[in-house]
Amino acid sequence: MADLNDPNLDLRGKKGSKVPLIVVAVLAVGGIGFFVFRTMTQRDERKRQATFVEDFARVEKEEVSKFWQCILGEKADAAAFPDNLALGARITSQFGIDAKNFPSKVREQCTPKAIDAKNKVQALSAPSEYEEPLKKYAASLKDLADAFDAWAKVAPAQIQDMQIAKKLPDASTAYHGWEGGKPTADIINYDTFLRCSVPTIDTLKDTQGLVELLFKECKKPEFTTKIVETCAKELIADPPPAPNKQLVALQKKLAADGREQSAFDDCLRKGRKGKRRDDLADIGKGWLAWSEAGHSIREIAKKALAD
Repeated sequence: MADLNDPNLDLRGKKGSKVPLIVVAVLAVGGIGFFVFRTMTQRDERKRQATFVEDFARVEKEEVSKFWQCILGEKADAAAFPDNLALGARITSQFGIDAKNFPSKVREQCTPKAIDAKNKVQALSAPSEYEEPLKKYAASLKDLADAFDAWAKVAPAQIQDMQIAKKLPDASTAYHGWEGGKPTADIINYDTFLRCSVPTIDTLKDTQGLVELLFKECKKPEFTTKIVETCAKELIADPPPAPNKQLVALQKKLAADGREQSAFDDCLRKGRKGKRRDDLADIGKGWLAWSEAGHSIREIAKKALAD
């Protein structure tokens, strides 16, 4: 009978030996257990990821969108703007619709929605890899609320500029289209505006001379500042001043060519830009930070849920 304690005894090739089978069986069971554990862990992690993504998407849809639509209008998608300039143009457009009431709406109705959204974002339970971009996302909402509040405080000062910008083409059209008779308020005001802007205008031969002069003068900050702060106000004077004695003579020289309007429009834009800082700059920075943080969150989620 073989001695099982014999060190030279080799059972690997013996028929009916159970030692290798036991070892293999133990290894197999261990491998299956590890696979099951790993699978369950992956499944739980995927569930955590999916739950967070769903919660984040819900907050964006139900809370963040309320803030942006309050500012930009119903159904507006703030993420769809290609850059901050396009966003600024939309804000300016919304402001122009109701310049008197829009700033107070921003402060009283819209920015509180941004703060509510920030609080909801901060309350989300997120996997560790989302923590940093989620903090940035919440911070951007606070920054946007602050930026819009600051903008709303200075926006009313822009109302007169908007009125002037709107009046310029109407007054120019009335002036160049006048064919005699009693001049309207727009015609008188435009004539006064021209004379304030270019005191030597009666010496010019025609509109070409005026356009050439404006091309040179509008490069000078002191000239554009004068037009914005002094002369442009003549366009909205109510009641208008008494007509200048040379109104008819000057109008006849300029009537056939209204190109000076676009030149004045350019001067006014330069003057307004020089008069104040970009009031929408902080809003643009906040929007960019918000966009980048949201993109980072979605990229992490995309990779996590790809398998």
